Amino acid sequence: MNLISIISFAITIVSVITLFFKRSDLLSPIRIFIIIWSFVIGLTNLKLSYLQHEWNTLEWINILIGPISFVVGGVIIYVININEKIWSINSLRGNREFLKIDNDKLFIATAILFILFLVGYFSILAKVGTVPLLSSQPGKVRANFQLFGLGLFLHNVLLIGLFTTIYFIFEKKNKIKKNWLAFFSFSSFLLYGLTLQRYQLFLTLFVVFVLLYYTTYKIKFRTTFFISFVIIILFLSVSSFRAGQIVIFVIYKFAKMKYDPKYAIFTEPYMYFAMNLENFGRSILKLENFTYGYYTFDFITAISGIKHWIEKYFALNETPFLNSDFNTYSALFNYYRDFSTLGVTIIPLIGGAALNGLYYSFRKNPSLLKLSLFAMFLFGVTFSFFNSPFGFLWYVYNLLLIIIVFIYSKPQKISN
Repeated sequence: MNLISIISFAITIVSVITLFFKRSDLLSPIRIFIIIWSFVIGLTNLKLSYLQHEWNTLEWINILIGPISFVVGGVIIYVININEKIWSINSLRGNREFLKIDNDKLFIATAILFILFLVGYFSILAKVGTVPLLSSQPGKVRANFQLFGLGLFLHNVLLIGLFTTIYFIFEKKNKIKKNWLAFFSFSSFLLYGLTLQRYQLFLTLFVVFVLLYYTTYKIKFRTTFFISFVIIILFLSVSSFRAGQIVIFVIYKFAKMKYDPKYAIFTEPYMYFAMNLENFGRSILKLENFTYGYYTFDFITAISGIKHWIEKYFALNETPFLNSDFNTYSALFNYYRDFSTLGVTIIPLIGGAALNGLYYSFRKNPSLLKLSLFAMFLFGVTFSFFNSPFGFLWYVYNLLLIIIVFIYSKPQKISN
């Protein structure tokens, strides 16, 4: 193990230990970001695959400047709010008066979102003819399981799950509506699962987790740590059982791992973490032209309908300079290929300040809208080592719908 990996893992361990401190917030965005990125950098720098290469000074600068800028932006907001009074986690869980919502309107909004989900889903199904899970070519069908405009409604699965959870938390009666909402959530999850897309489902579970953490006593650090550990063990066990030893060995060979084949089961999870920054680092050396906002502000070209025209006209490649089947680059790559080093400096700085500003705004003046938006942004930051959802049209669509539904569902003030 090299010095950089040792330092990175030490930062990770120290940051995790601080989670055990009294009054520590498990979901503090700066802490989560430091834990994730220090771990990924340390793991990647082990260079356990011959597909990886040693980074030069230029690569290290562009890889590190983004995380550092994010932390600096967050620390600035922390210093500004250091003497501000904020709600403790227990106070948030024990006093929900500030989190009230009109449950009847929330139910209506969720029902409408479910109907739109069905419209989008079955419109695409009529076009494609089958769902990816039942197809003989699931990869091809999954790529084609979309439709401009109506395809956005498939992303309602997140909204349905979020609003159903809120209704269950704050509505103590009305079992009939609860049963309907449970049906909406289960059906949308099941149908969406048939498309073999996982990202939205993970996002939904993450947002629901954040919501439950701040509004109930059901989620605590010890149980979260234990459940996470069990999930990791099950993931490795299921992967081994499903793939079989031959497939695991084939993946090990294709990944050109340096360690003994008896540890081949760790190949896939290691490469999922390591190749993101590896692909980004390789691109820094080879990228010659920049795209000036095309990827950072993807939703603008997507909603205007000119995205694919621009892509074809300028012969843009979504996944350039790959040397393996692992084709993600981390969130930083979008900012780098748009604006070079300036992009990975300024955008994370603004992002760190914005997310932590929202965090402290919620802790000072809590609301369900702030909490939901915080959960959405925190997900993107937590998995920023993998990719960036922030510029995608579906992500902006979900953000706008969350705002609209909460404005619609705001409780009416009773006049004297």
